[in-house]
Order: sequence, then structure tokens, then C-alpha cells
Amino acid sequence: MSIFVGNLPFRAEQEDVAELFAPFGEVTNCALPLERDTGRKRGFAFVEMADSGSEDRAIEALQGAELMGRPLRINKAEPRPAAPAGGGGGGYGGGYRRGGGGGYGGSAGYPESRPAAPRGDRPSGASGWEDRSYGSNNDSFGEGRTRRRRSSWGSGSDQE
Repeated sequence: MSIFVGNLPFRAEQEDVAELFAPFGEVTNCALPLERDTGRKRGFAFVEMADSGSEDRAIEALQGAELMGRPLRINKAEPRPAAPAGGGGGGYGGGYRRGGGGGYGGSAGYPESRPAAPRGDRPSGASGWEDRSYGSNNDSFGEGRTRRRRSSWGSGSDQE
């Protein structure tokens, strides 16, 4: 079983946390998780001690103790919940492509064998829109560009 140490100062190092728990017994492991994208510390740590008696004593004695001016929240670490079946775990990815992350429930409802359409074959959604660049008629920036008048709504050949 391990101990969760929350509200940890970002400048705290493994040695600082291990020294804090050392008077209560042998510290076998101390981990400060880092953010995946930035590599910075996340503000918490996991500490493992040699026996459960020393863990209990450390939790009781250090609850609310200050480290570098911040009050610590210390309790037994709970096991990580299992990832939901069929998808990744959260995020904005997901969809029907493999390895896309989770999103809202992952790839539920989409077969994993569905191929992704090549980028050039997908319509852009911009068909039927006219050029709306601004500028005077005698500027050199717009030379060679065509402009068309927007037809009134409901008539004309722009409808599909």
C-alpha cells in the first residue's frame, strides 16, 4: 500500500518528501509524477514505506503538516480505476481511428476496422462560398482575383 501526499509544493524534490517520512520508518519508494506535456511536477507524490504500521503512524502524524509553507493532505492511496473498455481514457481525441484517445466513451459504436478517409478526398465544407476579401478596386493586392456578387437568398444557381 502506498501513501498519497497532496498539495505538495512544486519546488519540492523526492529527497524533501523522503526526509519528511523518514522519522516514521524506512521509505522504500518515493515518486513525484510529472505532467506528460510539460514535464513539470503535478503537485502530489506517492510514498511507499517498509511496513503498514509505519505508514499508519506517518499518515496520522503528518496530516496537515507544512512543507515549504503549504499544508499537506496525506492519506492512503487508492488503487487506480480500470480504464473503460473500447476507448482510451478521456481527452478530446477518440472517434473511430485507432490510438485516438478516449473522448466521450472512446470508440464505442464505431468499428475499429473503418479506414480513415485520406485528407484530400474529404470535402472542405466551403463549397458555394464567395471570396470576401476587402480592399479598393485599384489596389495591386487583389489583381487577378475574381469576385462574384452574392445572389439573393432562395434564387439563383448557387443552390445545390
